[in-house]
Amino acid sequence: MKQPLPRFALLVASLLPVGMAPAQGAPLLHPMFQDHGVLQRDRPIPVYGRAAPGATVTVSLGQASVTATAGPDGHWQAALPALPAGGPFTLTASDGPHQQQAADIMIGDVYLCSGQSNMELPVQRALDTNREKTGAVHPHIRYLGIPHETAAVPGYQFSNPVRWQAVTPATVTDMSAVCYFFGREMRRQVDVPVGLINSAWGGSTIESWMPAEELARQPDYRAGLDMLARYARQDRAGLVQFVTTWQEWWRRTGQPGQPWRENLAQGQGWRPMPDTFRPWESWGVPEMAAYDGLVWMRAAVTLTAEQARQAVALRLGPVDDSDVTWVNGEPVGSINGPGTPRRYPLPARLLKAGENTVTLAVIDGYGDGGLYGSAAAQAIELADGTLIPLKLPFQYKPSPTDMAQTPRAPWGTVDGLSTIHNGMLASIGPYGLRAALWYQGESNAAQPVRYQALLGGLMAGWRRQFGADLPFLIVQLPEWGYPADHPMESNWARLRWSQRQAVDADANAALAVGLGGGDWYDIHPANKQVIARRLAQAARKLLRGEAVPASGPVPAAITRQGDSIQVRFTDIIGTLAALSYHRPVGFELCGDAPDSCRYADATLSGDTVTLAVGNGPAARVRYCWADSPICNLYDSARQPAGPFEGPAK
Repeated sequence: MKQPLPRFALLVASLLPVGMAPAQGAPLLHPMFQDHGVLQRDRPIPVYGRAAPGATVTVSLGQASVTATAGPDGHWQAALPALPAGGPFTLTASDGPHQQQAADIMIGDVYLCSGQSNMELPVQRALDTNREKTGAVHPHIRYLGIPHETAAVPGYQFSNPVRWQAVTPATVTDMSAVCYFFGREMRRQVDVPVGLINSAWGGSTIESWMPAEELARQPDYRAGLDMLARYARQDRAGLVQFVTTWQEWWRRTGQPGQPWRENLAQGQGWRPMPDTFRPWESWGVPEMAAYDGLVWMRAAVTLTAEQARQAVALRLGPVDDSDVTWVNGEPVGSINGPGTPRRYPLPARLLKAGENTVTLAVIDGYGDGGLYGSAAAQAIELADGTLIPLKLPFQYKPSPTDMAQTPRAPWGTVDGLSTIHNGMLASIGPYGLRAALWYQGESNAAQPVRYQALLGGLMAGWRRQFGADLPFLIVQLPEWGYPADHPMESNWARLRWSQRQAVDADANAALAVGLGGGDWYDIHPANKQVIARRLAQAARKLLRGEAVPASGPVPAAITRQGDSIQVRFTDIIGTLAALSYHRPVGFELCGDAPDSCRYADATLSGDTVTLAVGNGPAARVRYCWADSPICNLYDSARQPAGPFEGPAK
């Protein structure tokens, strides 16, 4: 799920460190509280910000008024009394000498939308964009987008400005399609103002969105979190620890030599790289036309003694996907961030008079890969801002490796440990929410079984910030890829099942089945309207307590009787139907071992599907079990039966 990223910002402390008071005249209110915002109705309203340590802050909204005292670090927080839906109001905060106001504040329902690119995908890329844009006149639906940001530790606020906007034809095209369409559906259900907060990042893993405390409860993450903590305290120590781990991995691959220590006259297999920096797939080199893997790149730069003393950073253009970079054999940086320009600080005395070598291991796992930009972007930066370009041409050497085992730095952009949470979620503060929407999983498909525990941990961690009763509406991944012609093991199917199991284990979560809304040829399907409608259906059950199924038909029992197996379904609106065929398709019978499944003939009667056992193993039943399955069991509300597996008893 790759798309260009605007920047990489690794913060090793909050914007205002603990103990530092805000400047005189600085805003009293947190950036979440500004003109055109929406506050959550029918529950106490948390309001917070910063002031001089010990200052008394008075906050008022309508007829309500409360006070709070700023702590030693300047933080203050108050709770306004619960209010019914309505507005507009003016929110006012004052510490005596200073006052700040936020006008046109509405009281309604606030939803947090988060995940990776299918949550981030804007309205302008969804179905029927022109009609959606023309009809987007919703003054009481307000939207706030969180800019991309990562941090090694939780931040207090955002480095880039945020602002609430009403939905209009001029503003809607860049808004998250799923988030906006869902908000529109919810306003149709309940006539109250709707606030939408979109905090999403394409290609991001679930680990990057989890708080460190919760991620530490999961296996295999403690070493990375320790490395991240070292990096936050002292960049070089954490970097050296990671690169040492990476170099040990390289040696275990059995690849020859230590390319990061070779000078330009050493090593076998090095070739001149095209001097126009573009994806290696476009070089015109047959071997690289569809290459995914690791490519070594290196160049030299000649410096005077004075330039070597003044050097402060290595600048590289955007790299796709990730890199590990050395200068003169010493590590200087590593980021996983497709399209993100690199600027790596250089330790003192690393450079020397004469020739210096810059070496990169560039790793790409999907789509285009390489070092982008222009030759001018690859340079040594001096303290006075002067750039000393690296010599051209670069040299390169492909080195095929097992990509699944390549270590990734825990401070990466889209795959760091807690880094997006720290920069884009913790920075929101304890804002009042009605529910959280989560559409993610594509970037975790390689480890589908683990996803169940990770999703449970994410929900638990977010509830510590936003309230223990925060409901979650989870989008189950839709289909993607060309359908198979035989049963197979599928990571995407297994991850969908992990999503279902995590939701079933949580009394305050509901699932929206994505199947039927996907695209064989596009991992970013355009039909975001159907996903929003299914999320709104789940919200009717979870948020409003209506006596309706949350996510379509689900199996209630799987029983064997002689030469047949019956699967009885529940949570049906109207009746079950097999669409476009006279019987259900997509059912499989399996043995206990992997790769033991076979397609099964099925018949439908009422709420029960009957499978003919025939010859072969039949210990388990699977349905819709493929990356891109073809399944046709729906109820009268056009809700599909989702994928499942279970023993036949």
